[in-house]
Amino acid sequence: MGRTILCPHCRSTFDEDILKQRDSENTCLVCGKCLLSDGSQPEEPPKEKTKWYYYKDGGETLTTTLYSFETPTCTFDAVDVNDAKKQLKEVFPNSQLLQKRSQDTVSCPLCGCTNIQLVPRKYSLLTGFATNQVDRMCLRCKSRF
Repeated sequence: MGRTILCPHCRSTFDEDILKQRDSENTCLVCGKCLLSDGSQPEEPPKEKTKWYYYKDGGETLTTTLYSFETPTCTFDAVDVNDAKKQLKEVFPNSQLLQKRSQDTVSCPLCGCTNIQLVPRKYSLLTGFATNQVDRMCLRCKSRF
């Protein structure tokens, strides 16, 4: 049994004897590329792109969630949020999303909207009647946090 050879492109492993029987000592049986390593790192497969939606009204957010009650201003096919922001910079260079926000600004953890309203907690027998706590509620996605 011969040595095991690893294809640097598709990461398949082959026995050297099998490659000799098929007369393909220097080519991969799976991808057809050269098995001789040129010393460089193997190519990474391209990352899968996802759809990113940009909502300009009410907070200027960039998210992967498509809301039924709003229409996105722009749609981007990007690998990650940084790639989507690069594409957004080309379309809307003066967007509030790209500008640095101060840490004093409160935003929704789910959708990133900055339209927040303080809502008092409801009274119940378990929490007591004299509750004076408030929750923050996002005006876009209606989540409480």
